[in-house]
Amino acid sequence: MGATNVVRWLTTCIALVAFLLELRVTAQDTDAVCTLASLQWSFNTEKQSPCAVASSLLGVCSGGDYKVVALPDTDTEYLGPSIDAANPCQCNTVVYSLMSACALCQNGTIITWSEWITNCAPIYTTFPKPIPDGLRVPAYAYLDVETQDTFDANAAMQDANATESTALPSTTSRTSSTQSSVTVSQTSSAPASASSTTSTSESLTAPNNPRSNAIGGGVVGGILGLALLLLLIGCSIAFRRRRRIRALLRTNSDSEQGALSSPSRGILDNSSKSADSESASADMSEIQSGVTTTQMTPSGVSQTVPSMNVSSSSDK
Repeated sequence: MGATNVVRWLTTCIALVAFLLELRVTAQDTDAVCTLASLQWSFNTEKQSPCAVASSLLGVCSGGDYKVVALPDTDTEYLGPSIDAANPCQCNTVVYSLMSACALCQNGTIITWSEWITNCAPIYTTFPKPIPDGLRVPAYAYLDVETQDTFDANAAMQDANATESTALPSTTSRTSSTQSSVTVSQTSSAPASASSTTSTSESLTAPNNPRSNAIGGGVVGGILGLALLLLLIGCSIAFRRRRRIRALLRTNSDSEQGALSSPSRGILDNSSKSADSESASADMSEIQSGVTTTQMTPSGVSQTVPSMNVSSSSDK
């Protein structure tokens, strides 16, 4: 019995905590009251005014609730975000439509879409953040306002019964709420001179995936390693081919020099032999020229006397 009571007590506490969290997330902070009965269609199915719905959406970017103040009188309107306060929750067509409906249901006036986004960068044609849990955004808030550059109340009324947008199932916890007010201005006052402003766009970065980064790094490293290996192999083949070509050229050069030296040696030998034969022929002619001479004796008989002319080597 005691264990049953403990379980029931814990279940009750958990349900109470969940209810408080849901209440904190979906709480709207606004003192704006819709006074025109003709604009009751602008409420959602939870009987929440467009001012309250806009307050919840604006609170997503401010860490909690965002206070939408009531218009002081019928000559006032809601202005767009300032340069310092511009964020994705304000720079979108959904919040612009809801704030326009909020101003109209208070019998106020509205500004154009281009005036609303004067200080916005980037600009969204839908709500770029998750819708808070338990909140129902009317379908008319998603109608096109860029074509006519304004909120069309008649088109919104015709779309009032369409399906509302709600949050997707999520377990993400929200942080504590903060409050800020929406600036209002008198329409009867003189318009301020426009000044050129520059706003920094919000960078949207996707979360890093360590596994995909590791795979990508491995692939890149493998490709680089393969390329380096192929480069080394190519250099080695080119170096070996160059060495073979040099060795072949050196061998051909040596053989050509040997072939050129052999005929010259034969020519020299032949010339020396020719010189020796010519010398021998000259000697024989000299010997033959001096073989016989004829002498006359006193008896009147001629007598041939052999004679030989010997030439010394110095005469040659």
